Order: sequence, then C-alpha cells, then structure tokens
Amino acid sequence: MAASDPLRNFEDLEQPYPGRRKPVGRTPPKAEPDDSPVWDDHPAYYVVDGERREFFYIGALAKAIGYSVQAIRLWEGQGLMPNTPYRSPRTKAPVAGGRSDKGKRLWTRAQIEGILKLAKKHRVILPGRSGVRNPPTPAFARDVAHLFNELVG
Repeated sequence: MAASDPLRNFEDLEQPYPGRRKPVGRTPPKAEPDDSPVWDDHPAYYVVDGERREFFYIGALAKAIGYSVQAIRLWEGQGLMPNTPYRSPRTKAPVAGGRSDKGKRLWTRAQIEGILKLAKKHRVILPGRSGVRNPPTPAFARDVAHLFNELVG
C-alpha cells in the first residue's frame, strides 16, 4: 500500500481540518465602499422664484470638505469663506437663548461641488507634506465668491 497524504481524506469538509473552530467575534469582510458622496444623503427642498430647488445645510458642506460645522462658521466670520446667498425661511418668533432668527444657511449641490473642487485646488482639504491641512486663504475666499457670483448671478 502506497503512502498517501493524510489531509487528502479531509478535503471535502467545509473546515480545513478536523478540530478547527470558526473564529469567534470576527465580522465578515466589509463590502466595498460606495463611490457616491456621503454629504448629499439628506437634501432639503425649498421653492425659490416659483421653482422647487434642492439645498443642503451646513452639515452637508462640513461632511463634503471634512471640517466641522464650527470651522465653516468661523471661516465665514473671518472672511475666509463668503456667506452663502441662500437662507431657509425665517423662524416665526425669535428663538430663546439668543439664537438668531435669520434662517439656516443653505447651499446648492453646484456650490458644494464647486467649493470641494476649489478646496482641493487650494489644498484646504488635502494634507501637505507634513500631513497637516492648510487653512483657507483669502485667495480661496475670492475663488469661492467668484463661484457663488457665477452660480447665482
């Protein structure tokens, strides 16, 4: 009788060899990430000049460029990003706690995609050689203002 490989007898089993248990506490591999942007999950719709239009809140812009909502508000306050030309309708009464009744900031899809493109160009999103992202510059603010004028105007 010729010697044969003893593991060959177990090839038809689901597990590689007897006595092996399935791993405990491991999750199956995750599916490939979706290429669609995550920032546009929840649009808001408002009627502007008799036409229903799609808008996004400040959180969507923050997700798109990878900064916080507070950072975007700070940039607007410092003049490093122009204010959006759109606002949601004003609230009916002033909100308690000193909050504004101006309405929420709104951006169109074209504005956010344009800001994203300009942020890449000015390296506001992409880290430099040191691994740190550059803050917005006045040149970035001018380009975004020019973009807003083209889109609104």
